[in-house]
Amino acid sequence: MDWSASIDPVWLAGGAALIALLALLLAVQARLRIRVLKVQVSEARRDHQRLSNSMLALHGAMKVIAEDVISHDQHQSRVRRTLDRLSDQQSELRLRDVDEGLYGQAIELIRHGRGRDEVRKLCALTPSEVDLLFSLHGARAARDARPPP
Repeated sequence: MDWSASIDPVWLAGGAALIALLALLLAVQARLRIRVLKVQVSEARRDHQRLSNSMLALHGAMKVIAEDVISHDQHQSRVRRTLDRLSDQQSELRLRDVDEGLYGQAIELIRHGRGRDEVRKLCALTPSEVDLLFSLHGARAARDARPPP
């Protein structure tokens, strides 16, 4: 049987119209989807731009914070060095006060006629320090203690 002779041209035209209608519907649907996708791409680009701007702002803020931290660390180091220097100076002054106090006390003892051993023990001085103090102040103490001629 010959199918081409048995198909009615109306059916053939109806089938073709149906196919054309389906193609038209698919084209309209594809066009709508393309519009939706274009809107979504546009929104994604705007979001990307906003995120890029936010990232740049965050980068700038982090740079400022990092610079502040470095500056703070430098300032803190300067303060530490100053405190260390002041602590060293304070220790020096304490030692000087102790030394001057002990030496001053030893000189007074020498002027009052105390002996070397007594001065050394009372002032916790070394024999060399006692010898030096006696050589510097002992002769004057002996001179001052002599009655005038």
